[in-house]
Amino acid sequence: MFQLTKILILVIFTTFAPLSVAFDFEPCSEDHCVRTFKDFKKYAKKGHPSAMEALGNFYVTGYGTDKDPGKALRMYKKAAKWDQASAQYKVGLMYISGMADDDASKGINYLKKAASNKVYDAAYILGVIYLEGDIEPKDYEQAREWLELASENKVSKASYLLGKMYETALFGEDQKPNAIPLYNKAAYKIEAARDRLKALNQPLPPGSDENIERIVVNPQDIQVFFNDQLEILANTPAPKVGTGSRISGQTCEKMMSCGTIGSIETQQLHSEVQRAVGRLIASKFRIVE
Repeated sequence: MFQLTKILILVIFTTFAPLSVAFDFEPCSEDHCVRTFKDFKKYAKKGHPSAMEALGNFYVTGYGTDKDPGKALRMYKKAAKWDQASAQYKVGLMYISGMADDDASKGINYLKKAASNKVYDAAYILGVIYLEGDIEPKDYEQAREWLELASENKVSKASYLLGKMYETALFGEDQKPNAIPLYNKAAYKIEAARDRLKALNQPLPPGSDENIERIVVNPQDIQVFFNDQLEILANTPAPKVGTGSRISGQTCEKMMSCGTIGSIETQQLHSEVQRAVGRLIASKFRIVE
């Protein structure tokens, strides 16, 4: 029987692969934070899905407003209706973590929508759900399919977990060699994958050694980022508002190409919101040594 170790669960649920720049949210009641919250609320009322999702982030973290998971969920769901992939992802996370409702299974469809919209961390989490069997019945084939999707799209922790499944002969003794290339794929980011390669007397792939010098890029100031996004929103028509295009009947609602709709939630996908929800997920799943 395949078993998930505590260290594996902590690795995969307390970190989320960045899609863009990482931003950490902290609760903030200062005047500039309150003004920022109100500014995004103004654009959310005008129908901007990205502003709706930003409000959800603020309600989760208490940035410029009181923490309110219920309001956060409502804003995420509003944005999700516009096919905002990361909003779908966050709704799914809130449900499966118990932040939104006692029925964690409600999050499955949201995670599947997000995965189909190229949020591959959602595919990874679906793989873990079907592997662990706490929310949905265990289904190793579904787990493999979702983890393969995430692994193919550079989610390193999915490659590692899939490698563990193969190494433990979950799919048969003849499939065990499939673990090696997966560990190699994950070795650049997952220390546990490097440890497994060493234990199996396999060389580490070039560039995965801890002695390789790595450049750390500090993220942009969060308030500067918000100001930049507000400027974009000020010059971007909401989906229900005509773009002024000469093409008859073409609006953002039909074209979904006005400005940078969706940039806010994409760049904040690795924020404290996700890490907080990740910790809740980790505590929810049964851990076995």
